[in-house]
Amino acid sequence: MSALSLFIAAVVIARASVTVGHRLGLVDHPDARKQHNGAIPLTGGIAIFLAFLAGTFGLGIAPYSYPMLTIACVVFAVGVFDDIRHINATARLFIQYGSGIALATYGGIAIIDVGNLLGMGDIPLLLLSVPLTALAVAGLSNAYNMIDGIDGLAASVIAAPLLVLYLLAVQAGHPMADSLLLMLVPLAVFLLFNLGPNNRLLPKMFLGDGGSVTLGFLVAASLVYFSQGDNALIEPVTALWLVTVPLMDMLSTMLRRLRHGRKLMDADRSHLHHTLMDLGLGSRQAMVLLVCGAAICAGIGLALEAIPAYLSLLCYFLVFIAHCLFVLKSETIGAWLNASQQQSAATGESSGRT
Repeated sequence: MSALSLFIAAVVIARASVTVGHRLGLVDHPDARKQHNGAIPLTGGIAIFLAFLAGTFGLGIAPYSYPMLTIACVVFAVGVFDDIRHINATARLFIQYGSGIALATYGGIAIIDVGNLLGMGDIPLLLLSVPLTALAVAGLSNAYNMIDGIDGLAASVIAAPLLVLYLLAVQAGHPMADSLLLMLVPLAVFLLFNLGPNNRLLPKMFLGDGGSVTLGFLVAASLVYFSQGDNALIEPVTALWLVTVPLMDMLSTMLRRLRHGRKLMDADRSHLHHTLMDLGLGSRQAMVLLVCGAAICAGIGLALEAIPAYLSLLCYFLVFIAHCLFVLKSETIGAWLNASQQQSAATGESSGRT
């Protein structure tokens, strides 16, 4: 019943947020990189987080820690402000890193060890615990923000690790299982609006920075929480497998920008979903393919828990190398396809004139 109550509350909040977004002008307009039609409210993240808070306090479901919840509220407020006024990339990165430091020190959720990566027992991080936790938070927050480029993609790859953790938590009888449900149900409702028919009942909305960054923070906190100490449900290296698609997309995009002499944080069309679309896939096809890829990688990561952690990490690096090779080759393939299309078009025009 609590899940049904949360679902209904999330639907009501989401529908109301669309109206508020239009009235306040908190909308996204199409441009050279954004191919949607008309002004779309950037209130998906607001709706998700408000439903998350409603579940926390209305249903009495405790978060991992209340200091963590306080930090999440600050991250959310900064993200919404970014949607309204646009914070520059450097300042945003410092804020995200600061939220990671706060999570490790004030929130009580930190990466204490990275598992048995050398075959000689768990490797404690000691003084590196806080900075590595902060790096994980900033990295995932940016990864989800960067991959939020086509309908349904960011929310789906955000939901994937949370769903895996939820199923494992339920199986283990973990007391924090319902905390994961607090994020999953509003995410499912958002996907109904984001991928739905875009009518009066289910109008389209986007996550916005307030959504992708805040949810990135919550996913990072969840992965750290459930991979460390007495709460551990997965090995630390398995956490990497659960976020393979956004993490590898971010890293390969940055490498591609460096290769072409562009700034790391400048927006462009170099993401994996853009690459797939340039190769001829539609946006919905690219989304489904990447979500399936995320699910497969999560399954591989869980299966590899049966072998030593260092072998799982080695496999992860091999997947990353394969991903980078695909991205590099796709530029050549894309250029060849464009040239072929232009040649076909020119041939057609020539035939028409004769």
